[in-house]
Amino acid sequence: MAATATPSAIRIDRPAAGAAVGVPFEIAGRANVFEAALVVQVLGPNGQALCERHVQATSGTGTPGTWAATMAFVPPPSAGTATIRAFSLSPRDGSEQNVVTRAVLVQADAPAIVIAQPRCNADVAQGSMLNANGTASVFEATLIVELRDAAGTVLVKQVVTADAAGPATGRWSTRLDVSRIVAGTYELVAYSASPRDGAPENIFSIPVRITV
Repeated sequence: MAATATPSAIRIDRPAAGAAVGVPFEIAGRANVFEAALVVQVLGPNGQALCERHVQATSGTGTPGTWAATMAFVPPPSAGTATIRAFSLSPRDGSEQNVVTRAVLVQADAPAIVIAQPRCNADVAQGSMLNANGTASVFEATLIVELRDAAGTVLVKQVVTADAAGPATGRWSTRLDVSRIVAGTYELVAYSASPRDGAPENIFSIPVRITV
C-alpha cells in the first residue's frame, strides 16, 4: 500500500492536468525527498507502465529541488488518457511514499522517430545482442541508434537506414552488440542528423537495463 504523500514532498508542475501531450514529452516538477531520488511513471488506461524513469532532483535531502524526465513510448493507436505518477522510495523498506498523480491526454500522432522495440525500461540479457526496431520519417531515411551510459558516453553506435525516406514513414531495425556491456541501466537513443548542420534532431530516447 502506497504511503500518504507528505505535503509538497513531490510536485508535478508540467504538463498541466488534462493537457494534451505528444510522445515524447517532458514531465517536470519539484521534490524534497530522501537523497533527492524519485521514480516517475506514465501508466496507460489499464494501469500498465508505458515508461518509467528513476530521476534525481537538483538538491539533496531536506532541500527542495527541481526535476525533469522525458518519457518516450509507442504512441497509442488513438488519443487516450494516461496517468503520470511520481513517488519516492522509503529508505527503510523500499515502499512507495509521497505518491502524486496527474491525468493527461496522450495524442496518437507518432514522432519522426519511434523505437518500438525494446520498450521503455526493458531488460536485455548481458552477453547478448540488443535487437531494436521502429519507424522513422527522416531525411534520406537515415538515422543513428546508440547505447549510452549514465554520463552520456556512447558505448555502441549503428547508422541505420529505414525502408522509406521522409516525408513517408519507413520501418527500420538494427542489432547492437552489448555482449561486453556490464549490467546496469543505459539509454537507447535514436535520432537523425540535421541536413543543415548535422546536429541531432528527432531524438527518441528510452532507458533499458542490461541484466545478468
